[in-house]
Amino acid sequence: MVACYVVSGEADFLVEAAVPSLGSYEALLLDQVLAIGPVTDARSTFAIRTVISRGPLPLDQLRSL
Repeated sequence: MVACYVVSGEADFLVEAAVPSLGSYEALLLDQVLAIGPVTDARSTFAIRTVISRGPLPLDQLRSL
């Protein structure tokens, strides 16, 4: 699973990836992300474990306001 977000702050994009192993992550990073011509830098952060997950935000409720 991969998702990509445009973000504010120091970074331009946030790529969220769920991979089965560090080897798979390395392949994703080197063979796909850093292979994109304009990409010159990448920084990684790993989730150790989920503390709480409430699912997706209820955005449909906000549209009705």
